[in-house]
Amino acid sequence: MSENKKPCPQIPFWGASYPDACCVDGKLQDLDYCDENGNLYDKGEDVPCPFCQTEEFIRYDPFFKEDEFYEGIEDEDKAKEKSREWYLCWIEEMKRKYS
Repeated sequence: MSENKKPCPQIPFWGASYPDACCVDGKLQDLDYCDENGNLYDKGEDVPCPFCQTEEFIRYDPFFKEDEFYEGIEDEDKAKEKSREWYLCWIEEMKRKYS
């Protein structure tokens, strides 16, 4: 039995207002960082895909949410929890908008 798995959506991530990131083998790649034929260059940033590598993406903390929440509450465990909640909401919003 084959499993139908939807591809990860392209999303705005690298600073653009349009979808400029795509998942390649579980890592986000910059769609604007390519040659004239559209072949992607590897930026070497190794940002985990938020859709198929969710836990790794949250641990990577690309938006520095854990630090942001820690500054407000100064409790590492609560900051991690709030950061995780924020990322899960952000991921769901990206799925809703771009899937």
